[in-house]
Amino acid sequence: MAWNLVEDMARQLRYLPAGHSFHITLRCNSRQFLIAKGLRRDVLLAVLTKAKQKVPHRLYAVCLMANHLHLLLRPDDASELPKLMHWIGWYSAMALNRLSGRCGHFWEARYYATAIAPKDHRRVLNTLRYIHANPKAAGIRKGFYDPYSNYGHYGRLECDGISEWHPSFLQLASSLKGCSRRYARFCQYYRHKSKGGSRCHWGSRMLKRLVEKGRSSQSRKNRVSPGQQKLPFAFDIRLNQIPEGWHQVAVRFRRANGIRDGDTRMLL
Repeated sequence: MAWNLVEDMARQLRYLPAGHSFHITLRCNSRQFLIAKGLRRDVLLAVLTKAKQKVPHRLYAVCLMANHLHLLLRPDDASELPKLMHWIGWYSAMALNRLSGRCGHFWEARYYATAIAPKDHRRVLNTLRYIHANPKAAGIRKGFYDPYSNYGHYGRLECDGISEWHPSFLQLASSLKGCSRRYARFCQYYRHKSKGGSRCHWGSRMLKRLVEKGRSSQSRKNRVSPGQQKLPFAFDIRLNQIPEGWHQVAVRFRRANGIRDGDTRMLL
């Protein structure tokens, strides 16, 4: 009883106001680069599509980075946000662990969620721009277009099969093209703020050497969890294959949002 009380005191309840959008940040365990490969991000795109069938919601922004992801979404019922994120974390962890031949925790303990009021258009647009600017801020892209970010959905006004336009975006002008042009100009003014250098904790260098030594001595066979639950499809880890339906979801998203040859707006 006492333990449950301490746990409840340490774990604060989430603020889940009805009708609000939520900026979600989910990081890989220990901030490892577990989703740097394109095939793993394809799996995540398919999982996000499947999540709409589990918990009804609207997905407005997506950006998949090498060790974390950003989402801007609005559940039909705000109280079901924990249920939605639990399912996304659980299902994606099983799929990605099996695909990569690893075991253990894939994501950090909790996701970050910030509520944004529906009438706070300035904050919504700033959040959209921040999410879409992640690849540029990280030095991965020269502009905002990225195959694993839905900026192209706003910049090209093309349907990517996963996301939709936020109502605040639709308030920018009287036409969709006008909204797109104004949002593109708004993104031009984005300036990334550096978070500063990383801290060097006592013993971190020695710990890094020990971890690298331990990883090199482990065989790939020993890292596969024998008790992992079965998924409703078969993965061939050796060939890095995913279901064809999942592949098509990712292809549609990447075609709508990726950089194209001769794209005059690629530096936006």
